[in-house]
Amino acid sequence: MSTNATGLTIDLLYFDGCPSYRQAWNDILDVLVEEKKDASVRLLAVEDLDRAKELRFAGSPTIWVNGRDLEDYRGDGVMACRVYKENNGKGWPSKRLLREKIKVAN
Repeated sequence: MSTNATGLTIDLLYFDGCPSYRQAWNDILDVLVEEKKDASVRLLAVEDLDRAKELRFAGSPTIWVNGRDLEDYRGDGVMACRVYKENNGKGWPSKRLLREKIKVAN
């Protein structure tokens, strides 16, 4: 999924120290297939704190749908594993949240 006619772009930002991004990646792809949505999906490694600050990286994994954070994070960039409260404290967002944000963006 790299080109799309709809203009939907999903970025998954991560760093290797937090493996939860793999589950998030799979869930993004699942939701796109389930919802029959076409999107440009990019996996972006955040390699250090300077880059995290520049991107306002909310921790790994951070997911942006059309440039907007799933939880509207507006804090400073951090190099930490992210926890999604809406998904019972797991290290990735729920498919429900992904689906909701994808539908709104498209």
